[in-house]
Amino acid sequence: MLLALLPFLLSALAADAPPRGADAPVRRAPGRTGLSWDEADSLGRKLAAIEERQKEKSRRSETVQVTQGEVNSYLNLTYASQLPKGLSNVEVQFARERIQAKGWIDIEQVRGVAAPPNWSPLAFLSGNVPVELAGRLVNADGFGTIEWESVYVASIRVPISVLEQMVAQATRTEKNPDGVDIHAPFRLPYSVNRVRLEPGRALLEF
Repeated sequence: MLLALLPFLLSALAADAPPRGADAPVRRAPGRTGLSWDEADSLGRKLAAIEERQKEKSRRSETVQVTQGEVNSYLNLTYASQLPKGLSNVEVQFARERIQAKGWIDIEQVRGVAAPPNWSPLAFLSGNVPVELAGRLVNADGFGTIEWESVYVASIRVPISVLEQMVAQATRTEKNPDGVDIHAPFRLPYSVNRVRLEPGRALLEF
């Protein structure tokens, strides 16, 4: 679901990058305006080059630009089949040091994965609903944190505490029974030193 995917989205590729499966995705025509296979392929090549750089343990300084269009096209086309169940039409928007992520969630498909608290108005939602989250990315020296600013589900403003509970519940594992803490610092992937967010793009500094 979008809430579990946000550590990736809100850090503008500053979490584990989506894996590229062995099977090539079916190249259907993009389902909405603003998506293109050319941009999806462009990001795929950049990720492959970054992976190769990491394998070579390169120490040279470099900045890789990732555009908003590349991220949206990659997530909705190349990575579409691997999105969390019930999540669709993801849209990322970059601003200066801030990021906004939108998407649609099928409540019936995700209710058993991360049900909202019984006292929350979200407990009464059903069907396909829009979700919108925004936050500020703070990062340096290979680590980052997210300062959460707003969460909306079906146009209802949701307290950050509800987001905390839902993400923790959706990400619990045997090794991490408490789930993911959305406020905890995280290590940037691929030895990225810093991610700079600007309108329409993210700059990955090595």
